[in-house]
Amino acid sequence: MQKRILHLHLTILIVSICLLLGCAGNKKLPDNYWESPVPSIKQTQRKLPFGDLRNYQYCEVIPTFRKGDSLITEVYNTILCNKCPENKWYQLTEDELKSKLGAESVKLNGPRHWVINKAKGTGNVQYDKIASFGDIQMRLAAQIDGEIEETTYTEITVKRWTTWIYKKGNEVYKLVNPKGEEYIMQSYSRIIDKQQSIDDLSQLSLKLSLPKGWSFKTEILEKEFRLISEGQAFVVVDSLRNTYQKIVNQK
Repeated sequence: MQKRILHLHLTILIVSICLLLGCAGNKKLPDNYWESPVPSIKQTQRKLPFGDLRNYQYCEVIPTFRKGDSLITEVYNTILCNKCPENKWYQLTEDELKSKLGAESVKLNGPRHWVINKAKGTGNVQYDKIASFGDIQMRLAAQIDGEIEETTYTEITVKRWTTWIYKKGNEVYKLVNPKGEEYIMQSYSRIIDKQQSIDDLSQLSLKLSLPKGWSFKTEILEKEFRLISEGQAFVVVDSLRNTYQKIVNQK
């Protein structure tokens, strides 16, 4: 059986963006929608991320199932349901969920926090399934063929039409590769460093395991910064699973 290897946190980031932006337009289910073993429930938890998104918290549950001779991975996200209550989140275990769902594997991705202030984008495909994991309701955000693999400091091209907006006066965080190309942080993670906060990010260079030729820096924005993706974006993940997008189109 040929397996398609995907890059976990970059794929999850794309999914989160779709939920965050609301996927505006005439919404419809994807043509290849598959009814997985995860039970569907009625949504009773609702939390809309109005206003400034900077430091907004979210989490994801990512089960992988066997579908005939192949594997399919689903992504469930707390965005639009809740802000990932940590007292409930840390009660979840991957092994318990794997057994309960009959999954090949389950990955827990979170808590994560946005560093952007606002996002704009379009789209017309959206799932309508709500599931509950340990009393935390989540929306189905994606179904992906294949299994997943984590990578760090490896640029991945993703299909995306979005604009990230960072406000004037905000501190921003950047990786710089050996060619001098810059990547600005989109979201930070508390998966590896559970105590990491937005206030710690300016000193992140002391904690990261940077490859040879890479560097980390911070800046205070003198004006509003807009990072535009018109069909594709180039994203990397650092050794603490924080995510960054290459600066190629900006205003």
